[in-house]
Amino acid sequence: MSPIRRWWRRSRSRSRDDERLASGSAADRLFERRDPLKEDLGRYRTFWLTDFAVDHPISVLTLLVLIVIGGFYSYLTVPKEASPDITVPFVAVSTFYSGVAPEDIETLITRPLEEELNKISDIKTLTSQSVESVSSITAEFEAGMDMTEALQLVREKVDIAKPELPEAAEEPAILEFNFSEFPIMQVNVSGEYSLVRLKELAEDIQDRMEQIPSVLSVQLSGGLEREVKVDVDLGMLKYYGISFTDVIEAIAFENVTVPGGTIDVGDVKYLVRVPGEFESTQPLEDIVVEAEGSRPIYVRDVATVDFGFKERESYARLNGNSVVTLSVSKRTGENIIETSDAVRAVIAEMEADFPPTTHISITSDSAKYVRSMVSNLENNIISGLILVVSVLLFVLGVRNASFVGVAIPLSMFLSFSVMQILGFTMNMVVLFSLILALGMLVDNAVVVVENIYRFREEGFDRKAASKLATAEVAMPVIAATATTLAAFAPMAFWPGITGEFMSYLPKTLMITLTASLLVGLVINPTLCSLFMRMEGEPRPHLTREFKIGAWVAAGLVALFLSGGRPLTAFLLAATVVGLILLNRFVLDPAGHWVRERALPATLHFYEGRLRWALRHRVLVMGQTTVLFVGVLGLFAVFNPGIEFFPEDIAPDDIWVQVETPVGTRAEVTDAIVKRLEGELGGVDGSVDYESVVATTGSKIADFGSQTGSQYATVALSFVDFELREHDTNETLEVMRSAIGGDIAGATITVDKPNMGPPTGRPVNIEIIGEDFETLKELGDRMVALLSNSDVAPKLEGLESDLDDARPELRVE
Repeated sequence: MSPIRRWWRRSRSRSRDDERLASGSAADRLFERRDPLKEDLGRYRTFWLTDFAVDHPISVLTLLVLIVIGGFYSYLTVPKEASPDITVPFVAVSTFYSGVAPEDIETLITRPLEEELNKISDIKTLTSQSVESVSSITAEFEAGMDMTEALQLVREKVDIAKPELPEAAEEPAILEFNFSEFPIMQVNVSGEYSLVRLKELAEDIQDRMEQIPSVLSVQLSGGLEREVKVDVDLGMLKYYGISFTDVIEAIAFENVTVPGGTIDVGDVKYLVRVPGEFESTQPLEDIVVEAEGSRPIYVRDVATVDFGFKERESYARLNGNSVVTLSVSKRTGENIIETSDAVRAVIAEMEADFPPTTHISITSDSAKYVRSMVSNLENNIISGLILVVSVLLFVLGVRNASFVGVAIPLSMFLSFSVMQILGFTMNMVVLFSLILALGMLVDNAVVVVENIYRFREEGFDRKAASKLATAEVAMPVIAATATTLAAFAPMAFWPGITGEFMSYLPKTLMITLTASLLVGLVINPTLCSLFMRMEGEPRPHLTREFKIGAWVAAGLVALFLSGGRPLTAFLLAATVVGLILLNRFVLDPAGHWVRERALPATLHFYEGRLRWALRHRVLVMGQTTVLFVGVLGLFAVFNPGIEFFPEDIAPDDIWVQVETPVGTRAEVTDAIVKRLEGELGGVDGSVDYESVVATTGSKIADFGSQTGSQYATVALSFVDFELREHDTNETLEVMRSAIGGDIAGATITVDKPNMGPPTGRPVNIEIIGEDFETLKELGDRMVALLSNSDVAPKLEGLESDLDDARPELRVE
């Protein structure tokens, strides 16, 4: 007889037994269970772990409480950030040599350093960039390289090359790439007063923010900075017969504070200090440059001294209004949400002391994205728990369905504890993995609890049923979990930066599914052995003292969850009472109807279809083969393509980047940006802008940012997804069509933030040679060739990374 038939007959037999029990005496209505000690249980196998757990319920319940407490604590304290904190095998060597042309930077600094760094055998690729005043060399090491050792090797080679570098060049700076230290938010300060005053306020905020332990740095852009200008009259220098260098040396010599040691006066030891730094322009004008005969020559005789402003290197605007922007970076491993909250608290505290016309706004807050991901995880856990219990309560009843439902939070709590021990952070990959695992967490618990329920139906008591039923399915459950883990295991060995980034996916799944296996084989059987009750089984007698204690405990829990607010506690209590009544008068009868009528009818229908398929095996296998081949054919014909991260996700931000010719003054680049801001305001989808932040003096690059007066970025942030009137992907394409390309002597690119790890461009074409003029010519020809080819519509961001040199005047 088939298992389905046996289930069908057993269900009908149980219905007749219920009727007999309902009509019999009180003694007849007592359940008569098999005594495992009186039966030959040799045909049943046991599983040692479950046996131990069921025989020691107090230990298991204690473990359960520890899992809940430890998991909840770990969930609250584990660092939360947008992306995984990965080790990037890159080391950068930057050397500053003011006022030197790129060709000289290449010859004097870059080449000597490259010659020594090339001797490091563990370097995979070595790239360099020589621009005006700066030499940048990036060394990429083999994956898995210990970065502490890599930094030491680079330092040793740089020290060897130092004697060959010009004495006027600054000390080479050796830095390790760390993508977790990129800015997490921007704080914009605006008001109805000068940019000088705005910058002073921003500097006060900067000082307070840098005192936050989790904040690594705060970079300031925009505003004006005062300086003393000495405008030298070359005619007067010639008249007095002195040089420009004489003026510089005279000012530098006088503008010094000299320490004088200490002096004892009586019983007191005093510090001696000779202040010489200027606090106004008058002492500067009275400096003697040279004394010829009886008449000294003062600075005022050959120059005009006045207060002014330093030449602006950056501009910042928010929604068209001038601002001073503070870019906040957090320390590695710190909680991004707590850091954001700490920054906001500092702003709220300081804003109360600022003038009323001061306005401080926050944009590009990465914590907002992380909060959304964490909230989605919480909602998915709660929704999954409700759905699992809702489905199973019609089959097993509310109490028994709850045994399956606890597998979700317990597995999650256990996973949080393990992940914190292993040093994981709560990031986008881990959160995605947890959400992905939600649907698999209850698989083991469903199999175990349903089998225990079946053994209880056959007459075994709770303890015996829990042991024997779990042992019967233990190996299949372990095997099923192991095969799932094996499918994800290869991803843990994915090499390179991308592999380290994505390794959190299989690791998190392995931890979570292993936790669900432990819950299914240890905690679920123990709970069932203590609390599982069959339908129609008499309820255990509860003493009056126990009932009173339970109600008091429930009231205390309600007060705790309500935060001491009586109204909230009353609503919680009313909700619990409502759920009890709902279960008693709605869910319980509905579940009884499903178990006794709907489910048997469904199984009867399924059995009929299955019998038909078994009688027509050739036809069924033929249809399956045709369907399989058809699906493969559809893939071959339509070719859905392959991409690492989906490109059709609606972005929350869009970056419009501007690049003008090298040497363009910052105010000229900013004038183009202002014009661009006006055009962006007329694009379809502009009603969805939350903020428009324009920054002149830097642009976002593949691995960080580039600075220079020829660069600018306009960052568009959109309102929350549910408030948007347009698809931001469509807005992106409209912008590319409307403003992308070359306008007014500038190159405009419209892009969105990359999803996933930093990987650079998908395709790079390298042209190698000694002569830069030839390289530039070939690079421009290659760009023109690809732009006019058939693949041009499929290309984005096609450009050459060889920039023109800054225009220069050569004095022969």
